[in-house]
Amino acid sequence: MERQWTRQLIVTVAVSCIASLQYGYHMSELNGPSAVLSCQANVPLPGVPYDSTWLSRLGLKPCLTMDEQGVGLVTSVFSIGGLVGSLYAGWLSGVVGRKFSMAINGVVFVIGSVIEGVSNHIAVLVLGRLISGLAAGCSIVVTPLMISEVSPAGLRGLLGSMNQVCINLGILLTQVLAVRWANSIQWRYLLFTGALLGLVNSIAVVLIDESPKWLALKGRDAEAKAAILRLRGDPNSVADEFRRYSNVEDQQQLIASESATGSNGKAPNVSLKQYVSDPNYENSRLVVITVLAGQQFCGINSIIFYGVNTIRKLLPQYAVIINCLISLGNAVITFIAAPFVDEYGRKPCLITSVSTMAAASALMAIGIVFSISVLSVLATFVYVAAFAIGLGPIPFLLISEVTQEEAISTAQSYGTVVNWIATFLIGFLFPIVDGWIGGYVYFAFAIICLLFVSFVMNKLPETKGHKNYDSVWNIRVD
Repeated sequence: MERQWTRQLIVTVAVSCIASLQYGYHMSELNGPSAVLSCQANVPLPGVPYDSTWLSRLGLKPCLTMDEQGVGLVTSVFSIGGLVGSLYAGWLSGVVGRKFSMAINGVVFVIGSVIEGVSNHIAVLVLGRLISGLAAGCSIVVTPLMISEVSPAGLRGLLGSMNQVCINLGILLTQVLAVRWANSIQWRYLLFTGALLGLVNSIAVVLIDESPKWLALKGRDAEAKAAILRLRGDPNSVADEFRRYSNVEDQQQLIASESATGSNGKAPNVSLKQYVSDPNYENSRLVVITVLAGQQFCGINSIIFYGVNTIRKLLPQYAVIINCLISLGNAVITFIAAPFVDEYGRKPCLITSVSTMAAASALMAIGIVFSISVLSVLATFVYVAAFAIGLGPIPFLLISEVTQEEAISTAQSYGTVVNWIATFLIGFLFPIVDGWIGGYVYFAFAIICLLFVSFVMNKLPETKGHKNYDSVWNIRVD
């Protein structure tokens, strides 16, 4: 039997996933302290006047005055950085390698976090968030690429799911730290912690080898074989894997894939212009834009970005702790639910996930509007749990399954752009709309969820068990 689990494999995946953890951390880092950060609330630390702290001695303000639009801008600009970072990720990882790309991203995370932590003006905080977003966008492409290239076939799905698990762990870490630091004295500690994580990320890469596939592509055969041996622990596997990695066709596919955001090893023979205009790709476009935009417009980042403020309206003393528990449930359920997609199929999981989110979102609205705190909190738990079993992991998986072989990388790039833009819109607009209509905004999310369910039931084919595009779309080939 092939020896699959090795120490080097585990360490490589773990180090790669530090970037995913940072992605989740920065996504949610403003959630807990946003009210004190923006001078909208004052949560003093008993016995510690701000003027006596080292932060004050450095000339750092106790808060930065912002309205809802300012909070939305600071939160959502992370998505703009993420969009740009995801677009250059394939090129960077192709030129300098996956390992060095992770080290560079760690440094960029440090720079962004430090700028955030020392900001005394909203423009500086926006700059820091933008830079952190660059690293996050690049990392979210490079990490799954690295995991895919070092994982044996039998473990690729499980190890690949660790990327999403670690994103949720990053979100959870932010909320755990916010329990202690979301006050008017220590809120900057949350931002500085991002710099510490980036430093750990950059240092930890010394523990791993470069991707053997990338090494083979670059003609560094001896290093590639040595990396395979350490990953597999089995000398008999080296020759077969190296032959596959150094295959001319595979090399051409890899070179091509590095020019696109997606990194799946499929050569993107279709330009973005052709993909968005050619009727042959209409099926793929419809699914990609609906599912990738719908993932965000169903409202999940209203909780990831602003959950504490939403809960604070009903339970101000317990908002941070409750949001921490919600994040814990999200991380645990994502891990437990990882096998469901392959076992039950994409459509059943999506329908169950999004229809449950619709019901939970409506109950959240009722709980907020009528000040029923228990109902609102329980509905939020259900809402996040439902996202974890379907709408969270499935959308990016679907892209390659509903798209022609020659257009997969282009479709992934297109889907990534759509998803980042939708993330920005939710991040920027939610606090503004919430300020206008309050809890009724969750009725809007419930309606969007129902429309999404209708699309899945009537327009989305089941992809489980199908080998190619023609089979998925039931196209008869003569």
